[in-house]
Amino acid sequence: MVLAGGPSCEREVSLSSGKAVFDALSSRGLSVRLLDPVGDFIRELKKEKVTVVFIALHGEFGEDGTLQGLLEEANIAYTGSGPGASELAFHKSKSQFIFKQAKLPVPEFYVSAEKDFSGASSSKMNFPVVVKPSAAGSSFGVSVVFSASDFQKACREAFRYSHEILVERYIRGRELTVGILEEKPLPIVEVMARRSFYDYEAKYKDAGTRYECPAKLEAGLARQLQKIAVHAHQALGCEVMSRADFILGGDGSVFLLEINTIPGLTGKSLLPKAAKAAGVDFPGLCVKILESSLKKRLLSWSNR
Repeated sequence: MVLAGGPSCEREVSLSSGKAVFDALSSRGLSVRLLDPVGDFIRELKKEKVTVVFIALHGEFGEDGTLQGLLEEANIAYTGSGPGASELAFHKSKSQFIFKQAKLPVPEFYVSAEKDFSGASSSKMNFPVVVKPSAAGSSFGVSVVFSASDFQKACREAFRYSHEILVERYIRGRELTVGILEEKPLPIVEVMARRSFYDYEAKYKDAGTRYECPAKLEAGLARQLQKIAVHAHQALGCEVMSRADFILGGDGSVFLLEINTIPGLTGKSLLPKAAKAAGVDFPGLCVKILESSLKKRLLSWSNR
């Protein structure tokens, strides 16, 4: 069963991912169904005697550990990371503190809760800054702010998606991602967006966004990025797959931005591009995710 859709603001992207996964698994001869997890869907899964699901949900409920916890309680195996790692990765403020504690290179940042927010917060950092919801994906609510006059507007927009926001120092540079599959790093993808940053429009609507995989990087730098991605994946307790996003500054400095535990699986998504560069086609990628996840779930449950 492929779960796609759900209640988050990333529903449309999730439906696209789910359809792509459904088609890919079907092409490999697997008996697959699509299900939008609304209402008492756990009861439906039990009624249909479903034993494993492929999670193609993004955003709240599907990616933040909530769904994973429900499936654990129902003893239904699922793809990707468990509830704890999913929750940590989805809440960017929590993961940034963990990355910092693990001595991974993150931009200077601070966190502000909506109930404590004050315009005076803009004095904590020099502009430009990036303002983003602590708990959201697909770049919803993210703004690059170049002056104090635009700061509060950007914060209000971010608070539409989360009760907590993350404010980071803006670093101009190359946007790079490292996918992890079966705990190993994939070739690096460079994103070249025509817009000021890789926002929702650039990801899903702008045909001018270009990608290069493998990215043109010095071999030592590429290995460094892959090593950091694996370390970040492990620091959060992620499993099977993830995608680490980076900025490479003009002076060669590397900054880890975040980890995604359920990367996009659409035609424009980055993890499939990286897998393809490693010789794994999209149906093969979906099968690997499914098989590896099932092995980990069964091993974990046998040790309870």
